[in-house]
Amino acid sequence: MRRNPKSFLALLGSIPALLAWVAPVVAEGDIVVAAPDTQVKVAPRAPDSKLVNLPPLSFELRAAFKCKGEPDSLTLSIADTFATLGSEALAGQRAAELTLTVPAQQLPLAADSRFCIADAPDTTDRLLVPGLVIVHASLRCRTAAGMSVHYASAPLGARLACVRENAPTQEDSLPSDER
Repeated sequence: MRRNPKSFLALLGSIPALLAWVAPVVAEGDIVVAAPDTQVKVAPRAPDSKLVNLPPLSFELRAAFKCKGEPDSLTLSIADTFATLGSEALAGQRAAELTLTVPAQQLPLAADSRFCIADAPDTTDRLLVPGLVIVHASLRCRTAAGMSVHYASAPLGARLACVRENAPTQEDSLPSDER
C-alpha cells in the first residue's frame, strides 16, 4: 500500500491546531507523600504455613504540599484507615506528618518460603516486603474561585524481623476461633 505524503503532512499540520483547541491544564496545587519502611517483629510460623500473619503496622507518613490559595484539608489513607487534617492544622504549613496504624485485618499476608519458620533456624530472620500497602493522599485547596482537589499515592514497605526466643508461633498467638 502506497501512502500519500501530503495526507501525512496535513495530519501533522492539524496537531498544533488541536493543541490550541485543548486548553492546557494548570495545576493549582501539588502533593507528594512518602514514608520510611515500617519495622515490625513477627513470631515464627508453623512449618506447614506458607503465609506470614502481620500484626497491626504503624506507618510514619509525611506529606509535602502546596496550594494556589489555602489548604482546606489533607486526608491520608491506607486500606480503610485514614486521618484528615483540617485547615487549622495546615495553616501556614508546607508539610504534615502523622502516623497511621493499620489493623492486621486490613493488611495483606506476606509470603516467603524461607522466612521465619519455627524449628528451622536456617531460615532467614529478616524480610523486606516492598509495596506491601499503598498510601493515598488527597489535598483540598481553597481559593476565591472555589475548591480544587489533588491526589497522590505511594507504595509503602515493611521490614520484618523474626523473633525466635521463647516466642509462640503465629498460630499459637491467634484466638482459638481463628485457628
